[in-house]
Amino acid sequence: MLRLVKDSNLNLVTVDFSLNSPGICIWSSDTKRYHFISYLKAGTGTKKEQLHQENIEAFPDVTLIHQPDWKASLGDYSKNEFAKVKRYITMADHIVALITGITQTKQDYYIAFEGSSYGSKMGTNNIIDMAAGAAILKEHMIAQLDVRDLLTVAPTTIKKHAGKGNMNKAALWKAFLDNVLESEELAKTDLFAYCRSEIGEVTKVPKPFDDLVDAWFLNHYLLTQLEGNLPD
Repeated sequence: MLRLVKDSNLNLVTVDFSLNSPGICIWSSDTKRYHFISYLKAGTGTKKEQLHQENIEAFPDVTLIHQPDWKASLGDYSKNEFAKVKRYITMADHIVALITGITQTKQDYYIAFEGSSYGSKMGTNNIIDMAAGAAILKEHMIAQLDVRDLLTVAPTTIKKHAGKGNMNKAALWKAFLDNVLESEELAKTDLFAYCRSEIGEVTKVPKPFDDLVDAWFLNHYLLTQLEGNLPD
């Protein structure tokens, strides 16, 4: 006999990782609802984007955290690299604490990260920094949570789940607004209602909404992969 993920005690955590704007979506077994986390670099976006950020901070299903100012240069390559590692550890500690604060447990996690997009225009140093930050976050999750599995999912797989593997950000955003996967739980969230009523269709998706949308589609993909495959 198999059981549905939504009726289980599992917590699904999915991460669209970046250093300046990681987006996280959580399906909590405690609340049976979605929760979104944005760990956003302070000052990100236009004035209009920042107004949207301020508006969603009040939502019960959104946690928006402004990162400290990490910009200080120590004038020495080795010291700067050490400072980066300390930054990534601080970020990971904070994110794991936020997750457990939302789910109220350290037990029963399935976690998925969106994999790297090899067609991106990031420089080599940025790719290395991002890989280091993601690795430290994964390590903290595995060390501090009861992680049953941790998946890395290709961006094209997530896009195919939403409709087409070659979708751009604007098309993925529209698929989210249209609720193409017909998620009743998504439709109940304040974030979804706000995106539809206050932002609507755009060609450039504002921060951090693009990251949160990626994280949600990844969460739904993870749910469908687990559905029907959980023994009692």
